[in-house]
Amino acid sequence: MKKCIVQFWIQADHYSEPDYNELLKKSKEFDADEFANRSARSFETYANKYNHDFVRVTEKKLNYKHPTFERFDIWLDDSWWEKYDEIMYVDSDVFAMPDAPDIFAEYRGPNTLKVCEHQGFQKAETKEQIDYLYHGILEECLLDQVKQCGFQAGVFIITKEARDLMKPYIAKYKDLNDHDGNILLWATIKSGVPLTRMTELFNYKNAHFIGRPPVHFFHAAGHKKLTNYNRINSFLDRHGIK
Repeated sequence: MKKCIVQFWIQADHYSEPDYNELLKKSKEFDADEFANRSARSFETYANKYNHDFVRVTEKKLNYKHPTFERFDIWLDDSWWEKYDEIMYVDSDVFAMPDAPDIFAEYRGPNTLKVCEHQGFQKAETKEQIDYLYHGILEECLLDQVKQCGFQAGVFIITKEARDLMKPYIAKYKDLNDHDGNILLWATIKSGVPLTRMTELFNYKNAHFIGRPPVHFFHAAGHKKLTNYNRINSFLDRHGIK
């Protein structure tokens, strides 16, 4: 079966809580729509290069709070898994570098949820660091479980087997009343789904800074898109991402 790369891009003002996530607001210099379109073009090119499908979802379906929850449809709609045995989700502020290797070929195996290394969880030690990641429904889990399993959810690969394990927990999302990232990590821990750790080069922030390694996927995360837009734009231009 084929592999698929999926992005969701739906305007937040179509939802009941449009300010739930303010990370892609427009500013005088920053056009969120064009930024997301640029990301989509990079992954469409990447998918074509390695003969994978690319799907960009632009119509709401779950219609819960904010478009960030729409990605739970990958778990909840069986039709995804009639066509694919693996799906990679990527945020709309992630960019595939032109020479990035085929992530599906790099990490084979049918049974795991595949996430990128993220030391923000594994190396959390101070009270401030722990309070930042350990709250809400995650307090139902042991702190060590949260630290061990934690990952940044801007890039991940879900296999059909992993989806089947996690689906009953993701299906509770409306009753959990928590951040979508917390719900995803909670479902990971509660389901016991095995994890494969991929290199952080497939989900690398601040790649536009001097001295950073060549990366596979650049994640221009958070408000850095606004405060560092010119630097990020120059970085993308230099790497041929139009």
